[in-house]
Amino acid sequence: MKKLVLTEQERVFRTPRMEGVRVTYSTSEGEKVLTHTIIRSKASVAVICRKDGKIAFIRQFRSTTGEYYMEIPAGLLEEGETEQQAAVREVREESGLLVHAEVLVKGPSLLDPSKSDENYGVCIADVYGAKGQVLDEMEQIDEAMMWLEEQEVHSRLLMQLQGKPFDEENNLFLSGHSVYALMAYFFMK
Repeated sequence: MKKLVLTEQERVFRTPRMEGVRVTYSTSEGEKVLTHTIIRSKASVAVICRKDGKIAFIRQFRSTTGEYYMEIPAGLLEEGETEQQAAVREVREESGLLVHAEVLVKGPSLLDPSKSDENYGVCIADVYGAKGQVLDEMEQIDEAMMWLEEQEVHSRLLMQLQGKPFDEENNLFLSGHSVYALMAYFFMK
């Protein structure tokens, strides 16, 4: 295995959530081996919200595909936040639920290291109340949530892994971070 060293990097674009960077890696002898454009992102957390043996799901529009997905609440950690603090904040913003959260999976958990360095943590959150959504300008999330028994979530997750929609009635699939978090949740149980 060759030892590769980052020798060049150039920002291609920047948004509030991420930046595109063209990176070049070379051997320790200086031979350029690889140039690739990657997305650098802040760390994220995906949150499994539970209440009375059920898990909450939201319907969120994703502009990258122009489609809605079933998802568990998730989002980027803000400067200085822990995964637990971000989990509580993101759940409140996206679903309106008030929760107590604990970390289930701590990184590094890169969903697609060929494109992005976004590190996902996973939290479990127990619901104790609700107030109402507080969405930011880049989010389009339905107010109505879907609550499913854990066994039903497990069955639907298996269906999606076979290419069928998680929500067959609305032909909606789970997002990748939701699949990852739920698989970790069921594996850790």
